[in-house]
Amino acid sequence: MAADIADNADGGRLQVRQAAQVCAACKSRKKKSDKALPSCGYCVRKGLNCIYEPRPRDDARENTSSGYIGNTISISSPLASQHVILFEPGATEANLYRQVLHLIRQTGQFVDDISARYFQGIHRYLPFSSRSRFHESLITLGVIPSAGFSALLLSICVATSSLRSPNSRPFDRQSLYLTAKSFLAQIQASYPPSLDLIQARLLLAVHDYTCGRPDEAFDAIAGCTRMAYATGLHLHFNKNHTLHTTTSNILKGREAANTWWGIIICERIFFCEVTVLDQPLVTVIPNEDVILPTEPEVLELAEFQGYGLSPDVPVSNLESVNIGGFGRAAQAAWLLDQVLDSFKIQSLDTKLNQLEALDSTFQNFLGVLMQQSGGKVGKFCEAVAITIRALFTLHWHIPSQLQHVEHSTNPSLEGWSSRSDVALDTATKMVLDIIDAHDALDITAPTYSFIVQAALKYVRGKPSWNDDAWLRGAEERLRTSLDEFNRNLDMST
Repeated sequence: MAADIADNADGGRLQVRQAAQVCAACKSRKKKSDKALPSCGYCVRKGLNCIYEPRPRDDARENTSSGYIGNTISISSPLASQHVILFEPGATEANLYRQVLHLIRQTGQFVDDISARYFQGIHRYLPFSSRSRFHESLITLGVIPSAGFSALLLSICVATSSLRSPNSRPFDRQSLYLTAKSFLAQIQASYPPSLDLIQARLLLAVHDYTCGRPDEAFDAIAGCTRMAYATGLHLHFNKNHTLHTTTSNILKGREAANTWWGIIICERIFFCEVTVLDQPLVTVIPNEDVILPTEPEVLELAEFQGYGLSPDVPVSNLESVNIGGFGRAAQAAWLLDQVLDSFKIQSLDTKLNQLEALDSTFQNFLGVLMQQSGGKVGKFCEAVAITIRALFTLHWHIPSQLQHVEHSTNPSLEGWSSRSDVALDTATKMVLDIIDAHDALDITAPTYSFIVQAALKYVRGKPSWNDDAWLRGAEERLRTSLDEFNRNLDMST
């Protein structure tokens, strides 16, 4: 493909190249577009994924097999030659919903199949959706699901399709993924932001991360965050934001708070893997007194009566026993946030003192997690994985800083490198223990593969690791586990 920006022969000025047709978002708005590559001006201003679809063939344009005639938006189908989605007042959302159901059926699954896999899998670690509200949106008679809910349903299909299912028929997962991204871009351009749409974008970002695309995931979470800020989602950090209202609104408020926590957690774990570290985080954890998210078992209660069902525990209370897996993941992300903030400190002595204190806090926190989980695979897996990944991040940073310092000028720096080596050895052994305790087919904790990669990087970075029997065995176990995980994960998505 030719460069998007090329030198102009007249005066050496830069000339922006244009696409042959407008992008999906501008097409849905029926507005003039500058067609700039790689992203048009409108999508850049709105933070949208700018998608230029291939020009459809004439026979595809004339296809009216869906039975609908009128103003339409075309979305390339992964499973058929063309999907036509009607955007007309009154009929739009019903048509969107039918098209999404049709796509799901072409994967060989039903809505019940993908929702069961979602709530038994990803939902255990990132419970930002209420199961009761989700099913209510599906079964309420006479009510057409919103466009945002249709987008969420399609994102769930994509996210749950990354792991191979014996019940699904073979299909092009990459095309399904691209269709979902295009679909979400058009919905975002045509409808006001909603909680369902934010959750749909968050799920696709998690999908990018799980499939080994952290840079794409980090870009996606930034757009998701801007949409969340626009809807005031961050205000649900304050529990009083939804007090003295109906039970339904209280539940939705808790779901909104969990979604915001999900964005905060994901942005930080994605950041640990990005190629370019010199970029800011969009979300902010306001203070140490912010209340932890609601656990899924509480969120899923059919008769949700209010905030008394779960204790309001601040994120800084690491010793409390009344915290579940999602709350622990939020605390791990809060501690990771402090590590990333410490990296910005200019004074080396101040930085190292703060990192030393954080290292001690992480060690104690890991002890709490191990005791609470009883050493069993379960709902605390993501919290443990985030904590271990944070320790790798912390102790890789310290030696990089000490390389530029004369140790002899400060005796207190002498032991830092050796202490970091011990910490990284311990973290690697914990990853090996996690591998032994897991069946790779059942792994759904998003950060699992990245702590395996971190441990593998550490082992291979040891001088002459091939000559050390233990390191050589550790490398083989880590590599085998990662290969098995990738085989069961469809990496083409």
